[in-house]
Amino acid sequence: MARTRQDRRNDFDEFFRTAVATFTEFRDNDPKAEKFQNIYMLNICPGSRAGGTNNRVVEVFWDRRPFETITQGRNWTALTEYGATLLYERDDSGFVIVSIYPANTDNRKPIESSITLDIWLDPIKLKDKSFLKKHWNDLMAYMESTSLDGNPTFLQRQRVSYLRTFKNLVVDNKWTPTKSSVFIREVFKWALTVGLSGIIIYALTQLTQPKTTETEIQLKEVNRNLDTVSKHLDKKSEGNSDLKTISITTDSIAVKTKEILKTIEKQKTK
Repeated sequence: MARTRQDRRNDFDEFFRTAVATFTEFRDNDPKAEKFQNIYMLNICPGSRAGGTNNRVVEVFWDRRPFETITQGRNWTALTEYGATLLYERDDSGFVIVSIYPANTDNRKPIESSITLDIWLDPIKLKDKSFLKKHWNDLMAYMESTSLDGNPTFLQRQRVSYLRTFKNLVVDNKWTPTKSSVFIREVFKWALTVGLSGIIIYALTQLTQPKTTETEIQLKEVNRNLDTVSKHLDKKSEGNSDLKTISITTDSIAVKTKEILKTIEKQKTK
C-alpha cells in the first residue's frame, strides 16, 4: 500500500520526539565530540533554535563561542565562531530535506553556505539509527574540517571531499548541481563531439575513397611482373639481338600497362 502524506508526517513527528535522545547518544559515544562539547556545546532543538515552535524543523548544531578579542582605543570586540549545523526540514508533502552548514566566522567561510545531504527523503528512514548515525558522522567531519580548531582525520577529509563532489552545494544562495554530474556531463559532451567527428570523418573517407576494381588489381600485378622480367632480360640480352628484341617488347608492354593504370586513376577522380 502506498504511503500517504499523513504517514510521512507521522514518521517525522516520531523523529521530532526522539531526536534529543538519539543525538545525545551519538555525542556521548563519540570520543571526538568531547573537545567540541567543552568548547561549543551541542544543541539539539526540535522545533528550531528560534523558540522551538516549528514542528517541521529539527536542528542539531554546535553553538557559538568567542575565540579572540580585539581592541580599538577604549573599545573592544569579541570575535565569534559559529559551529556547524545539521538541519532537518519537512516540506508540505511530508518529505524531508537534510542539510549541513559549516562552522564559520565573519571573516572565514568556505565557498559553500551549505551541503544538501538528502532531498525528498521519506522520513521513515529517520527511524533507522544507523542512517541517522551517517548524518552525525557527516556533521562531525564537517565541523572538524571547517572550524578554527578542527583537526580532521584522513577519513573525515575524504568524507567532506566526497560530500562536496557528489552532493548539491548552495553557493551564493543558489542551489548548484553536483560537481560529479557536471564532470560527467562535460565528459559525455566531449566524447559525443569527438566520437561524432570521428564517425563523420571515417564515413566521408569511406565514401570518397576510390574503389579498387579487380581489373586494376590484375593490371598492377602484371605490371610488377613485367618490370621484373624486363630487368632480367636486360641483363641477359647483352650481345643477343633476339633477347634484346624481347626485352624491348616487354618494356613496351610494361609502359602500356602503366598508361592504362593512369587512365583508370583519372577516371576515378572525375
